[in-house]
Amino acid sequence: MKLKKSTEDYLKTIYILNKKDGVRGVEIAEVMNVSRPSVSVALKALKQEGYVWINEHRHVFLTDLGLSVASETYEKNCYFRNLLLELGIDEETATHDACELEHSISTESFLAIRSALAHRKDEKDY
Repeated sequence: MKLKKSTEDYLKTIYILNKKDGVRGVEIAEVMNVSRPSVSVALKALKQEGYVWINEHRHVFLTDLGLSVASETYEKNCYFRNLLLELGIDEETATHDACELEHSISTESFLAIRSALAHRKDEKDY
């Protein structure tokens, strides 16, 4: 099932900000450069969809499902950003394009690309 870009972005942000005692909505708003009310609406939807839970102190935690999506999205982002930087793409463009790629590519294609490029890298004679 293909998730919305915003869902993946929120989950990835919570994953990155993750602390033992959870993440506060205001932290999410600051990192994502969105309003606090926007975060509240998004968190309500994420909670209903089973991606997060919120404790009595209003700290946000990823569920196992949320953690799975967030870690996969973050892995794709890091991989593509590093690949683009290695190819000589400037940091701003690499960061932007990696964010676009992480949402548009299936897990199957991502794993195939990563495997093929790792295999080619191993074959090169330096």
